[in-house]
Amino acid sequence: MKMATWSKIKCYALTLAFSSFSYGLIFGLYMFVYSGFVPIALITVVIIAFYAFITYFLFAVPVQLWLRKKPEKFRLIHLFIYTAAAFLAVYLFWCIGNPSIDVRVFENFIYYIMSIVAALIYWFWDSIFLRK
Repeated sequence: MKMATWSKIKCYALTLAFSSFSYGLIFGLYMFVYSGFVPIALITVVIIAFYAFITYFLFAVPVQLWLRKKPEKFRLIHLFIYTAAAFLAVYLFWCIGNPSIDVRVFENFIYYIMSIVAALIYWFWDSIFLRK
């Protein structure tokens, strides 16, 4: 493989890793505070980061490859596209985890927060690592 190809793969991997860790850190620390600062709740940072890695890999990386055709830093249309993908990804993962949820997920404020934060994080790291 060419050196440029390895550089691109490295950038995609860094975007995926930093996004997953950031998402896990944000929501893991939220769970830590929400639990009343119970130390064992900090394990949720790793668990959430793991699930974020899977979700980002399945949904955000393909979108990122598609958007890579017109690379620009912090392009708002890319944020909106990532947000649409995040809404779909979070909905599907909630339905897999609890099939009885159906459309009631749209009544939950946390669904919107999780989706928007997921999109913002990936968009941010994508703009940092992949845009020239």
